[in-house]
Amino acid sequence: MFHYIIQTIAFQMLFLLTYDLLLKNETFFNYNRLYLLLTSVLSIVFPFIKIESLNQVLPKQFIVNLPEVVLGNTIDATQGLIVLGVSKKTVSSILNIQSIYLAIAIFMFLFFAFKLSKILLLIFKNESTKVDKLTIVSLKKTNTAFSFFNFIFLGETLAETKKQHILEHERIHAKQKHSLDLLWFEFLKIVFWFNPLIYFYQNKISNLHEFIADKNAVKINKSNYYQQLLQEVFSVKNCTFINPFFKQSLIKKRIVMLQKSKSKQSKLVKYVLLIPMILAMLAYTSCNQDETETVDVDTVRNNLTEAQLIANYVEEFKTKYDNPFDAITEDKVFQNKNYLNTLTEYAKTQASFVILNEYMVSNGKGLKKLPVHKTYKEYLEFKKTQEAKDKWENSPKRGTLRLLVQDIDALSGREQQLKDSKLNQINKEEWYHQLLISDGFNHREINIREPYGDYVLEQEVVELPFNIIDQSPLFDVCKSIVGNAEQKKCFSEEVSKHVAENFNTKLADNLGLEKGVKRLFVWFKINTLGEVVDVKARAPHPDLEVEASRVINNLPKITPGSHEGKTVSATYSLPISFKIN
Repeated sequence: MFHYIIQTIAFQMLFLLTYDLLLKNETFFNYNRLYLLLTSVLSIVFPFIKIESLNQVLPKQFIVNLPEVVLGNTIDATQGLIVLGVSKKTVSSILNIQSIYLAIAIFMFLFFAFKLSKILLLIFKNESTKVDKLTIVSLKKTNTAFSFFNFIFLGETLAETKKQHILEHERIHAKQKHSLDLLWFEFLKIVFWFNPLIYFYQNKISNLHEFIADKNAVKINKSNYYQQLLQEVFSVKNCTFINPFFKQSLIKKRIVMLQKSKSKQSKLVKYVLLIPMILAMLAYTSCNQDETETVDVDTVRNNLTEAQLIANYVEEFKTKYDNPFDAITEDKVFQNKNYLNTLTEYAKTQASFVILNEYMVSNGKGLKKLPVHKTYKEYLEFKKTQEAKDKWENSPKRGTLRLLVQDIDALSGREQQLKDSKLNQINKEEWYHQLLISDGFNHREINIREPYGDYVLEQEVVELPFNIIDQSPLFDVCKSIVGNAEQKKCFSEEVSKHVAENFNTKLADNLGLEKGVKRLFVWFKINTLGEVVDVKARAPHPDLEVEASRVINNLPKITPGSHEGKTVSATYSLPISFKIN
């Protein structure tokens, strides 16, 4: 929110400076009015606009992930330990700021309502007459003159000779709906009461209203109109959303603008400057699109404990979705691109585990152990370990390499070397198309090319601590093992063992690949007959894809899996990694 406020004020300041330097002294009053109204809106909207292209396929069906098969030692022991810090915010302080903001905003609204009520009382308490579409309200024992929408207020002590000019002047205010402009800025003053530039905006557009009205009213009798402005200054109550005829601080400016020669049409080109300004602002807001706020908005707003936040998401998921798996796909659980989850993201993940476990228990298949951390603090501590960092960085997703750094805006020499190396790898290997860099709660994406070929499968891999099949497929050597979890573990181990023993790693030596860790990804299905079908592989070289497919197609005899007493097919994903020296 603080970043949004800073951007809004910065944009308004730029717009106002442009107005004062280039447009204020021109006689294009209606264009200037449009400029002030338009830029006041754009400055508020622009921080929300992000020009981005998202090509993310949400999973609709889950694929069981097998553990990665490591062929040889792929860990670079020289890589240093990166210690990540966790941003912390004091919830109570933020709540205090919110309370102060809300209290002042309510006060500003009540003050506005008070001023508006005084205008309405004048309408009901005084005599009025209809002239065309206008309502002339006669104010007793006063010489004030102002307008509010189609109501024109004239003091009864005003000389009749003056009323003609005043009436024509105020008629322009009513006809052009100037009161709407002022009410818009009254609204902004309530919401953005802390922003002084809103007051400058309202003052400038109020001046423009007078210039516009003068320009039209002076056509009746120019000399008399000048004389009337110079004769005296009438006292008018200070109300920012009415159009007063006489205002001491403005009369001199009005006279100057009335005497000013009409601006040449060629000077309209100044308004074209608005285009590059808008483009520059959009570019700025878009370049920050990958930043993730570390302040947990839901927790701050509701002042919830971690357990309460998780419980709230459990209730929300149960209310929104009939199927617990939809909570994961629709709410994009597990889809975070940052290395670290915020508390809200972590709570959503925990909530999904809870409802999924309840679903499994209700179907007689309870989970014995959830591979999650007991608290968010434990999660953050684990993410500081080298094990967690290696797992994240060495697990590319959908053609995206990953790099973990200390500060995304200030890479060290070692981090820059790793970045260049990964970018070079992406350029050489068509499987990869993007580099994802994260320093914890922030991330940045570097796109090298469009996603290659059909590697984005219709079913996207989602890492889950379970699978919904009652009985997983089995190799013969696993049938004697008791327990579904143990049988699944045996199945995974046998697949890994088969790949390790049969994959021809020497094949990569003659393919001209760059040295370093190489990864292959294989997807395959075991159908209801226990046959391996629909094998798909992606690798840095076509020959490696052929080899990976060959190895998987030669898996030993398999007994198909079953679910709720019926034989079913199951889809698996298998990452394979090895190192080229």
